[in-house]
Amino acid sequence: MINPDHNFRWHKVKNGLLHFAIVNLHIQKNETGNEIIEDYSGYKYSSDLMDVRHEGFNTWKTGLRNGLEFALSHSSDFWTIKINGFCASYMDTNATILGYTGVLAFIKETNIVISNLEEVENFVFMSWNDGMINKIPNFNELTFTSDV
Repeated sequence: MINPDHNFRWHKVKNGLLHFAIVNLHIQKNETGNEIIEDYSGYKYSSDLMDVRHEGFNTWKTGLRNGLEFALSHSSDFWTIKINGFCASYMDTNATILGYTGVLAFIKETNIVISNLEEVENFVFMSWNDGMINKIPNFNELTFTSDV
């Protein structure tokens, strides 16, 4: 079962649109190298939100993983991040929002600094533009792709 103490919630309204996600991550420093472990539990947060299991939601999972890889690239230490799950809504969430929520959760837990965070957040707000909703974010280049 997901430990709710590891939940990180981000939501913001911009241009009349809600941007929302909750990620549940266990972040721990290690000595050997960065590692992201995807261990989706299928825990259901509420009747209105996603029941995320190992199968499905590949675009959103890739967006979250890309966000975490971006955050890891800004740290001089090595980390193990275990993704336990995420909470999302079809109306207010996409892969870019999930990825950015992962970035913010990592920053909060580790106190790393990402100098272009405001630029990254502006990139997130662009993710609701026509044709971008189902795209995969590249947080390093601030571009979108359709490859999963």
